[in-house]
Amino acid sequence: MCFTVQTNCYVFTMQGKPMQIISICGEDDSSSSRCILQLNEDELNKMFTDGKIKDRVVSVISVAGAFRKGKSFLLDFCLRYMYAKYGHNNLSEKDWLGDENAPLEGFSWRGGSQRDTTGILIWSDIFLYDNPNGEKVAIILMDTQGTFDCDSTMKDCANVFALSTMISSVQIFNIQSNIQKDDLQHLQLFTEYARIAMEDTVKKPFQKLQFLIRDWIHKSEAPFGALGGKQLLEQTLIRKDKRPEENEQLCENLKTSFNEIDCYLMPQPGYGIEEPDFRGCLKDLRDEFKKHLRDFIPLILAPENLIIKEINGQKLKVDHLLKYIRLYFDAFNSKECPEPTTIFKATAEANNQIHATNAEELYESKMTELTSPDKPYIPEEELKRQHEEYVEQTILCYKDKPLLGKIYFLMKYCQKIKSYCSSRFQQFRQLNEAKLALAEVNYLSHMNKCILDFEYFMDELLMGDAYTPTNDFNCNMEAVKVDILQQFDSCLSNSTAVKHKQIREKLQEAIEKQFIKYRQQNDIKLDLIKANITAKSAEAKKLYKELMNNTDQSIEALNTTHADAKHEALEMFRGESQVGAERFFNECEKQLITYIEKTFNSYKEGSAKKEEFLELQLTRLKMSYEGSMKDACKSLLANHNLLSKHEKVKMKALEEFEALPTDGISEDSINEKRQQLVGEIDELFEYYRSQNDMCLLQFEQECIWKKKEAKKVILKSLEEIGVLASVDDVHSTYNTAFKEACDLYKKLEGAALFNKGIHEEYLEELKREAKAVYEWYKERAEFVEKLKKCLKGVLLTIAAAGFVAIFKVPPPL
Repeated sequence: MCFTVQTNCYVFTMQGKPMQIISICGEDDSSSSRCILQLNEDELNKMFTDGKIKDRVVSVISVAGAFRKGKSFLLDFCLRYMYAKYGHNNLSEKDWLGDENAPLEGFSWRGGSQRDTTGILIWSDIFLYDNPNGEKVAIILMDTQGTFDCDSTMKDCANVFALSTMISSVQIFNIQSNIQKDDLQHLQLFTEYARIAMEDTVKKPFQKLQFLIRDWIHKSEAPFGALGGKQLLEQTLIRKDKRPEENEQLCENLKTSFNEIDCYLMPQPGYGIEEPDFRGCLKDLRDEFKKHLRDFIPLILAPENLIIKEINGQKLKVDHLLKYIRLYFDAFNSKECPEPTTIFKATAEANNQIHATNAEELYESKMTELTSPDKPYIPEEELKRQHEEYVEQTILCYKDKPLLGKIYFLMKYCQKIKSYCSSRFQQFRQLNEAKLALAEVNYLSHMNKCILDFEYFMDELLMGDAYTPTNDFNCNMEAVKVDILQQFDSCLSNSTAVKHKQIREKLQEAIEKQFIKYRQQNDIKLDLIKANITAKSAEAKKLYKELMNNTDQSIEALNTTHADAKHEALEMFRGESQVGAERFFNECEKQLITYIEKTFNSYKEGSAKKEEFLELQLTRLKMSYEGSMKDACKSLLANHNLLSKHEKVKMKALEEFEALPTDGISEDSINEKRQQLVGEIDELFEYYRSQNDMCLLQFEQECIWKKKEAKKVILKSLEEIGVLASVDDVHSTYNTAFKEACDLYKKLEGAALFNKGIHEEYLEELKREAKAVYEWYKERAEFVEKLKKCLKGVLLTIAAAGFVAIFKVPPPL
């Protein structure tokens, strides 16, 4: 519902509407059904638990009194003031009443003799005011059903009047012409409640009673306004000399029920209100009546005059008021008209419940601060000790409050507080344990980063083909290990030192395993150097024989050629790198020199013989063998395959040798030539085997580096998906990256020299390491999903703030 009110200076809109919170209805459909109260709890919950108002202290202004006396009419002028002052902050003494021709709207009202308001209504807009002293206030306007109409029973009237007075901080008692004896009798019910309540506390049960005397006609006795009202109160409630004795108790009980009692005398609004088409326009009201509206309403509603609702001296917040309304409602809805004791118990129950809730909030705030995301993990025993200490403080906080019915409710609510704290402690303990779990993940992530850094530094140290001597290698590895462990120790948190020690031991174990792997890689380099030395030795032998075969076979020519061929062969051999394999190199050099001298002697002996034909055939067979082996070594062969090829070609050469004509040649000479052929074929095989071994080792090293390059593709892709990635994201990203890594590695298949066995061996190793990475990221994603479910978003806020950089660190392969 939306009302537009135009004043002389501005136009504002009232967005609210009357909201019936308590209504009166029949218990059933029978004609004899008793009337009961009905609470509109859904609307109350919606309004009073709104985050903008529920923690504000509340001021409730209620208007009550006999029916058809203008209560709703008055409240609608109050609404104009409220919207001008608190809604639009545009209050002026002259203009807040509105335009002279604007009809009066807001709470439903009408002229005539029939009632219009039933039950209890509040205005749906709750007005807010921030006091300069920092206190935040919510202001509620409340309208009540008129009392003593023809359709209501005495119980209906008493219940509605009682509820409105007990809920409100200011009860405006709207009465006609004067304060009569029956008006005081209507209030007598609450004086009895006050008497019982005061047995437990020195506080008065109600705060302010504001008599509003409408249509005051005795102006000569007391003037209009607050001054005249004060005079009337003096005559009616204070002075005893002319008061009948039967009214004495009524007045005394009334004064002991309210902290403050005021009275205001209001003039008659004018005869225009009697017209059937009267709509509440200011033009139809007397100026004197309008003048006193401007005076009276700010006396109640101006910020400096607001009265905060209190129970037993404690200010109520909006959500506290809701608890009281529920308890009062249940008490008044009983089949018997509630005795004052019943009402007191309802109030005391709400009073204790609110103080218990406040005490529980103290425990909640202390434990929340203790286990907040920015605080470290607390050992279990220390957390339990703090919990027990806070429970004691919480119980003391509750006991120290001014409690109604303390003797009846103390044990019940102390037990309730303990039960609440015990229940919440389990949740705080889970939150604390989650920190330990997160610390473990933190340490594991640091560990994996340290392993990755260790691999990076070791890869840098082993870059290239140079072999690092064992002592230097061990010293370098130990230095890197010390640096990595210091790096890991930098993330130590004292509260989780035990977990840190456990993960540190895992890190040391992982580094030791990595050390074995890198030592093997370094040893491969040494084996490659030795293979190169062996291959160069075989090449030097081959060069020497080629040079010797290209000269005249006379003794003189052989002697001359021998010196030069030996020098060239040794120079070729000595040009090969020997770093790290000096002893092996020296041994090979000695063997080469021995071989050259022995071969030279064989040449000299062969020169003395004239078996040229056989020599030529030997040369042909050797060249045929060499041609076959050259073809075979155009691709990399496994050692057993190369040996098999050698044996096959060698067998063919020997078969051809045996088929040679040997007429006239001695058996010894044939055997000698056969042995010579076998020896030279074996020498050639050693050359080709050394060349093949060297190429195999080179290809294996290429496979190692290509595998490293491929696994970096996988790591980079998984690093980029983020710490909060789902298991499906990890799976999808891994499959794509794995295919790319395999394609990159398989490019080696196009190499000039290729060995399928070595290639497949390192491809399988790449697959195993890639799977290990995938399992780690998948477990981390599963852990994060479980953590989300367990902490419902609390811990990921923590994780996002405190650990996201750590989660991004990928594991080493």
